[in-house]
Amino acid sequence: MSSYSLVARGSIIALVGLFIVQGTPVGQRLTRDWSAGRSSDDILYGETSPFQSASFKDVDSLLQSSGNMTQVSVAETFEHKVKKGTTLASLWRDIKGAPRAVSSFVSAFSHKHPKLKAGEVVSVTRKGDEVVELRRELGQGATLIISGASDAGYVPRIEQASISTRHRQVTGTISSSLVSAANGLDVPYSVIDDFVDLFSARVEFQKDLQPGDTFTVTYDERVLESGKVLETGSITSASLFLSGEMFAVVRDVAPDGTVRYFDEKGEMPTKAFLRYPVQFTRIGSVFSHARFHPILKVSRPHNGVDFSAPIGTPVRTVGDGVVVYSGYSASTGYMVRIAHSSQYTTEYMHLSKIAPAAKKGARVNRGSVIGALGNTGLSTGPHLHFGLFDRGKYVDPMKAKIIQTAPEMKAPKAVLAAIAEMKKTHKELALTTGNGVKKRA
Repeated sequence: MSSYSLVARGSIIALVGLFIVQGTPVGQRLTRDWSAGRSSDDILYGETSPFQSASFKDVDSLLQSSGNMTQVSVAETFEHKVKKGTTLASLWRDIKGAPRAVSSFVSAFSHKHPKLKAGEVVSVTRKGDEVVELRRELGQGATLIISGASDAGYVPRIEQASISTRHRQVTGTISSSLVSAANGLDVPYSVIDDFVDLFSARVEFQKDLQPGDTFTVTYDERVLESGKVLETGSITSASLFLSGEMFAVVRDVAPDGTVRYFDEKGEMPTKAFLRYPVQFTRIGSVFSHARFHPILKVSRPHNGVDFSAPIGTPVRTVGDGVVVYSGYSASTGYMVRIAHSSQYTTEYMHLSKIAPAAKKGARVNRGSVIGALGNTGLSTGPHLHFGLFDRGKYVDPMKAKIIQTAPEMKAPKAVLAAIAEMKKTHKELALTTGNGVKKRA
């Protein structure tokens, strides 16, 4: 077969497609002939060939128009990380927004919304050369959405996701420490810290916990419909099973809104001072009767414990009391002193600022934030100096156990039911861990 015939056959295939798409009579006839098995040469050159009457001018026109089809732009969405020093105008430039629309974008973005922060991520959707949408998370399930086009302008709207509160229950077995076991089950550090506070009067976590001991904790979570956790709330119940003995606390809210906790016996436990005034920290310097002062260059008593943490870390009072001093001095920097009873007083030095709730004469509750950790006064670095007085004399805060008695009160039925459920859980765990035989010393 000649090369000319090969070209002819190829032409037939292309033209068949064109005619069929157009739905012409020629195309319909050609299809019938091809189905009947006629050769390409007959179809092209035979007396009954449909191309004898075909208008190739129409075909040329069709080919030309097919090259002018409108190109459809595909939307592309990407994330952009805000750099330090970024302004709204420079953000618009970074995401390649049209220069003529910068004022419209800035106006839509800046209305009653927080300023840009370095490190935050925004989602950008582009269509061709246009930015058609920008999404920015505002927190608490709210999203700022800016949409539009460079010619028409941009408008903002707030999209609020549905938020619900749920109880999350976690059960675990301790292998090395409570922190590692709980954190391995995705329990937030804030919940772990509250857990320790609830049991600190009866359990010494550094020495009482052993491998195989078990724990439970149930706490509130505020979540989006997607399941994303926005924030964690209060512990509603918690328990520890240590070498055969269970310790438990259950949260209850009285009709007047007062929050109280009951123990495994259905009684209100004694209320101990918090062990640490700062969460998630380390001890930089311990209580000492003779410590070399790094600034004064002399040996002198160190009447307290230094907790090292970043500036701005919240500082909380370790017990209920009344603020008897709130102010500044050259040596202590910003300081708060709280009287908890006629016997005990605590002090908190080198704060970067004092909370409005910690003014002199104010009544504060155990765990209330009274200021922020700082580096004021005679301080060589960011830390909190925490001191404890017992009848006007300094004592070591890490060794003293201070108990504030609680009133007698009968536990509600819901509390007793929660305690029974925790006991059942620990019995089931004991069957798998072998724990629960020996009693705690």
